[in-house]
Formats: sequence, structure tokens, C-alpha cells
Amino acid sequence: MIEQHLKGYPSTFIELFEPPGEGRPAITSIEIPIIQRDFAQGRPDDEASGIRERFLDAIVRACVSDAEMALDFVYGDVKAGVLRPLDGQQRLTTLFLLHWYVASRANALDPAAAWLRFSYATRPTARDFCESLAENPYPGGPASPRAWVTDQPWYLYPWRQDPTISSMLVMLDALHERFVADAPDFSDVWARLEKRSDRAVWFLFLPVADMEYGEDLYIKMNSRGKPLTPFEVFKADLEGMLKPVLSGSDCPVIGHTHDRYEHLAMSIDGDWADVLWEYEKADDSDYVVDDEFMRYLTFIIDICEWRDGQPDRRWRDKAASREWPIEERARLAFADENNANADRNRDFFFHAFDTWSGVDPAAEFSSLFTAGGSGDGPLPLLVSASPDLFGSCISSYGQEFSLAETLMLFAVLLSRQSDGLEPPARDQRLRTLRNLAESAFIDRKRMSEYVGTVERLMLQGTLENAQGFNAEWTADEVEKWKVADAHPEVVPALHKLEDLSVIRGRLFAFELDPETLPTRANVFELVAHPSVRDSLGAALLTKADYSREVGWNGTRRQLGSSTKDDSWRDLFTTGSRASVARTRIPLMELLDDVHQRMEATGGSADDGLVAIRREWLADRESRRHFDWRYYFVRYAGARSAVGEGYFHNNGYDESRGGFSYGRLRMLHGGSYNAYFSDALLRAAWVEGNLGAVAREPKWWHRDDPGMAIAQSSVEIRCLNDSFEIVVPDDNEDIAMRASAALATFPGADGERVHIEQAPVNGALVDREDRVQRCIQLVHHLYQANL
Repeated sequence: MIEQHLKGYPSTFIELFEPPGEGRPAITSIEIPIIQRDFAQGRPDDEASGIRERFLDAIVRACVSDAEMALDFVYGDVKAGVLRPLDGQQRLTTLFLLHWYVASRANALDPAAAWLRFSYATRPTARDFCESLAENPYPGGPASPRAWVTDQPWYLYPWRQDPTISSMLVMLDALHERFVADAPDFSDVWARLEKRSDRAVWFLFLPVADMEYGEDLYIKMNSRGKPLTPFEVFKADLEGMLKPVLSGSDCPVIGHTHDRYEHLAMSIDGDWADVLWEYEKADDSDYVVDDEFMRYLTFIIDICEWRDGQPDRRWRDKAASREWPIEERARLAFADENNANADRNRDFFFHAFDTWSGVDPAAEFSSLFTAGGSGDGPLPLLVSASPDLFGSCISSYGQEFSLAETLMLFAVLLSRQSDGLEPPARDQRLRTLRNLAESAFIDRKRMSEYVGTVERLMLQGTLENAQGFNAEWTADEVEKWKVADAHPEVVPALHKLEDLSVIRGRLFAFELDPETLPTRANVFELVAHPSVRDSLGAALLTKADYSREVGWNGTRRQLGSSTKDDSWRDLFTTGSRASVARTRIPLMELLDDVHQRMEATGGSADDGLVAIRREWLADRESRRHFDWRYYFVRYAGARSAVGEGYFHNNGYDESRGGFSYGRLRMLHGGSYNAYFSDALLRAAWVEGNLGAVAREPKWWHRDDPGMAIAQSSVEIRCLNDSFEIVVPDDNEDIAMRASAALATFPGADGERVHIEQAPVNGALVDREDRVQRCIQLVHHLYQANL
């Protein structure tokens, strides 16, 4: 037995090199054996960084306080005074660097000290680097250890390619950052590291000097000449925990004669590994499938916890964000006698792997989904980069694999597990789930509810008692089911609309009238194209004020942007079927109008939008009715082509026509801190091509800004009934010249230029085009040398 050869001795790094005693062997040097891997604790990846940060925090705390740090076991083969560690390489390397750094800073580095005889047999470069460190103390100063070392004449160019050296330099800088932050007396720290009692940092040393070959212990404990991967540890534990509940049970996979436990043992290194191996070959990756296994297993265990209604079962200590190890989570899901769903969870675990044996998962998913697109054929996934959800899961679950994709993959697995689910029903249910999940914010805290809804949808074909998803959305899906069942001829139109990026499955903005739906769907696909999006926004305003309140105590409203899909998506899909009526009614009227014009003239949808806009503007101009809608319809500069596509006004009053003219601001973002423009001043700046004479009316954190004439900084501000002229403070000359210039401009009165207005339905409406008047005013001031 291996245990017969092991006796432990508490030790610090320096104590390892003390004279032998009480059975402890003499150690004169440490050499990391060639069977070991490179020093890895200095790697820059997230996992290594997280481990390193916690590890060094504890070590430095022990060095500068009365705390202690126990580093568990270090064991190795000792021959002729040379310790070759079989476990503990990473910790010993870190301790060597810690002692070198502290001794250097304490002016206590003695190149002859025994503890400096530390080297690597894995690479000559690493061995030479350690020898050079022992001879050259770090002096401190502004340069970090890494910067100082790499600037020394003894630092050789080939060392830059050694991963162990690179990791050592990262570790030194990480130590340096912590000690600099604590600013200790390094003489005191060194004295603490030298202590033989009340040790600061120590470990239990297990020498195995009486074994013929030390590597035997390493191989016996690790099964091969390198550390076990997390998956290999998990696999051994999984087989052990499942054996009592699987042995003797029938294997559910057709064609297998062994029991379920034997099937697990054979498949986990056989058929299941082969499926993952095909992805490794295709990706030209590291040709190790362990990480892929662990990601998929984590997905399966997550699903089981959510199905069990136990999403918090993963936490050992939720307040401290400490999860149970994956082995314990697997036991609780698959083998806990107190879990009434353990049988179901085991079935799902086996199915989730077995279902891909002997098939090409990528081909299976390509028959179901496509990334983007619309129309007949595979269902478009509107927010996924790849239709192969299995491939995406094994490569990025827990990182970039979204919760919506998690639900879709679960749905596919359920459909493959259900014997009676025919493709038409499966495809309809997957489409419904896509409509619900891809356009929603999925809250991880509610995944148990989503998963339950998905299970009922896929296996029972119902959305009754749907949880997690918005009730209005699920009601919309049920309504579409009814229409499709009663009028199957409209299904292509429904699908066409659902697949558009500005809709993403939700049809609140459409009347589900089977008589008109196909035609309207065809026209909408044309007018919603990004190339005519600006014309759509202008033409839709001719039908009605379709703006939507979006917060800020009623002072922030939304219109569609010419470039942002999400502004239109919000208008078309946010809220409920009832609340979207404000957009739906004018939209249906517009689509019918465009269709009639296309039928009558043979023109394009864009031609129809342009004609609708032109005729509406002509009518307004003939009646001299210039309200805010007129300005937005006529002038592209007043319509949002940037940012969020939102407009803000302190005086919006629907009963008085909507927006007033003063302080009508176009937001370039969705927060108070965003840039903004005065929409009507910007319309004048764009329409009049005023960039050469006036600054763009775009501001940040100004209360009442105006468009400034470039030469004089005289500002023109837009008020409800006029334009106000504001001159720079304390500039009497400009004030006098501005006053003289205004005296000759039509409508001027003191510092204001009034706009002719008339009362309409309780509100004053412009009787002249103020945008054109503003353009004239800018040119007038510019010609007056202002």
C-alpha cells in the first residue's frame, strides 16, 4: 500500500533545506521533474487568474499579519538530496518566487542560501532563469519585477518563449502589487518567513524516498503522468455515484445488451466521446474533449435543477457565491435518494448524450434551424450565430451561450425524447418558443418557470398556465394558433412577419384578419426594409401621431429611427395588443394605401411611401398648417437617424396636437446623459446646408441651447411662438450689430423673430414654415458679419 511509505512533516519552504532529522530526508535542492507540466499559476486566462488572485491574497496576508497559510500536502521523491515534487509543483514555485522577492526587498538575498537551489528539469531555459534569479536581487523602485528582470543584460532573448518563465514573471508582478499596496517593512516580512515556530506559510511535506521510482506514486494517484483534468475526476466520481442506482437496470438504448451502468462506462469514453471528437477535428482545436464534456454536463445538470424547481440547489453558500462542486450537483440531481425526480433526471442525462450517437448533430440542427433568414424551410434563429445549438453549447455554455439558446436546446432534446411528437407539431412548438424566448429578456432567476413552460409546450402543446414569459406574449401566440388552425392559407404570411428582425415573432402591430393579412405582410416586408426605413417613418406620421411614451414622467417619447431596428421593434412589440393599437391602426392604413398605389401604378413600395408623403405635405402647405408632424414628415433632419430614435419635450399634450415647438429635442441616446439636438433647429441646419456658417445644433448637459453662428457665437433658440436671438455675454459690439441686423428682418421684435400662428383645436399652429424662416435668419445674420 502506498500509505505505508508516507509520513508527513510540517514545513516551511526554508525548513525543507534544514539538516535531516526524525526520519525526514536531507534535501539540498529542488528540481521540478520532466514529467511535470509548465508552471501554470501565472497564466493570463480567467480561471488561472481567479485562482492566482485568491491564492496570493491569502499568502501575502499571512506574510504581513499574524495569520497563517496552510498549503495542504507536498509530496515527492528524494534521491541524493534532490527533491523531485510529484504533487505541489505550483505551490513550491510560487513559494520560491515569494522568498526571492521578499529577500531581495529586505536586502537579505544570499546567493549561497540552500533554498535558492530550485530549478526545472522540464526546460533548460527555466532552469537557467531560476539560477539567474538566485544571483540577482530585485532592487525595488518604480519598475515592476517583470519590467526590471526583462531589462537586465542577463535576461536572454529565448526566455521570452518559455511559458514557465512568462508565468513566473506574471506571478512576481502579482506579488509585487500586493506588497506595494500593504507597504510592509520587508525585514519584518523576511523574519516572519524564516520562523520555525508560528509559521506564516507552511505545508505538510510527504517524502517518498524509499520508493524505487517516485513517478510510480504520481501515476498511481493520477492514472497517468500528468494531473487529472476536472472531467476525469468528475467522470470517476459520476461512475461511482451512479453505479448503485444503475447496476442491473435495463439499458434504454435499442441495440445494447449490457445494463445501464455498463452502458455509461462504455459510452462516456466511446460513443459520447466520438460525438465530441468530431467537433474537435472540425474546429482544429486542442483535440481534447474534456472541456466540451464538462460544458454539456453542466448544461444538463442546470436543466435538471430547473426542472426540479430547485434552482438554488447549486449553491453551497449563496450569500458568499460559493457553489457546490459539479460532482455534488450531479449527485443531487441523479443519485440522491431524497430527490423524487432522480429517475427522470437520469433518463434525461442519458438521452441528452445518446440522442447524438451515430448521427451528425450539426446536420440535425441544420434541418431544424437556420441563422437568420425567413420563409419556408428551417426555422430562423434571429439572435443566434449558428443553427447548431449543440455545437454552440459544448463550445461556450456558461460563457456566450444565451439563456434563450439554452431553452431552445432543451426543447429540441425534449422533442427527440418524445416518441409521439410529429414534425409539424414539433416545428410549430419550436417556432412558438423562439417567438417567446428570442425577443424576451430571460431572467436566470426565473429559469425554473421558463423550463416548466417549455416542457409543457413541447410535450403537451399548451401554453396554459405559462410561467416566466409575459402573459400578453403567450396570449398572442395562442391567438396566432387559432388563426392558423382555422385559416392554414395565412400561415406563410404569419411566418414571414414573425421572421422579420423588426418583429421577432410578436404580431401586436398587425390585425390578424385572414382576408388582409397576406397582402399586408407582403407590403410590410417591403416597407420595413432598412433601405426605405426613413420613408416608412415619414409616411407613417402622415396617418397619425404614432409616438409612444417611454418614461421620464411622460416627457420622453419614441418614434422609429431610420437606422435602428430596436426603435421599431419597441414600437411594434412592446406592451400588449391593446397598447400597440396606437401604432397598429395607422400602420394598417398605411400598408393598405401603399398596396393600392402599387396595384394602380405598378410602382414600388418606396414609390408609394414617397407619393403618400408628397401628397400629404402638399395638402398641409395649401392649408398653411405647419404642426410638428409636418416638420417631421418634410425634413429628414428632424427625424432620428442616430442613437435611440427618441424625442423629448416638456410640453407634449395629445389633446392639443402633441408636441409643441419649443424644446423639442432629439435624443442621441436613451439617458439623461446623452447628447441631444433641438429637432427643428437641426432640421434647418440639415435642410439649409448650414454647416459652413453655423455649428451643428448638438449639445450635452445644456439647459436651453441654441444653434450658434460660427463667426460670432450668436445663438438662435427655438421657442413655441418665435426664434430668440442670444448674444455672447458682455459683448456690446455684437449685441448692437445683432440688434441692427434684426431690425430689418421680417417678423423681428427686439431679440425675437415671431412666427405667424393661428389657433387650431385649442393649440397655436404655425402658419408659416419656421424651418425655412430659420434658414433665412441664419443667412441674414451671417451676411451681417455675425
